Amino acid sequence: MFFFNKDRFASLVNEKEAEKRFVTEVKPELEKGDVPALIIAAFIVFAPALLLILCVLWLFSSLFGG
Repeated sequence: MFFFNKDRFASLVNEKEAEKRFVTEVKPELEKGDVPALIIAAFIVFAPALLLILCVLWLFSSLFGG
C-alpha cells in the first residue's frame, strides 16, 4: 500500500526542484507591517514566560539565598 503515486513521490524527493518550487509557489511575500507585527507577537508570547521565570528565580533566591 503506497500513499503517494510515484510521480508525486519523485517530486518530493528531488530536493533542488522542491526548493525552487517553494521559492516560487509557496513562500509568501511579507507586507509592510508584517515584521513589526511578528516582533510584537513574539514579545507578547515570550515576555510572560520570561517574567514568570524571573519571579521564580527571585523567590528562590530570597527564600534560600540568605
